Amino acid sequence: MVLLVLAGGPVPNFSAEPFCRGIAELLREPEYLQICLDREREASDQLKASWPKFSPADRTRCLHLSSLGSAPSYVELLACLEIAQEIREREARERGNGFSLPP
Repeated sequence: MVLLVLAGGPVPNFSAEPFCRGIAELLREPEYLQICLDREREASDQLKASWPKFSPADRTRCLHLSSLGSAPSYVELLACLEIAQEIREREARERGNGFSLPP
């Protein structure tokens, strides 16, 4: 599967059902399908509200990572973006204190 989305554009639109169905089958828990779909919808809603606050570089990298090896996941995309943002904020604080992380 190839996922091509411009990082400056809107939140990507992908179907959560293949991802959730795969997880439910892997867990052998058919009822998990609906739980997963609900979580994916919530993550999609959060992404729609916060997409512009993430850097284009992080969006590009996380879009790629969230679709490796399986169907893409809004939950994975959101987690990746939040972690990347936390790292950037931490680095900025540490630079402000005269400390910088090695490259």
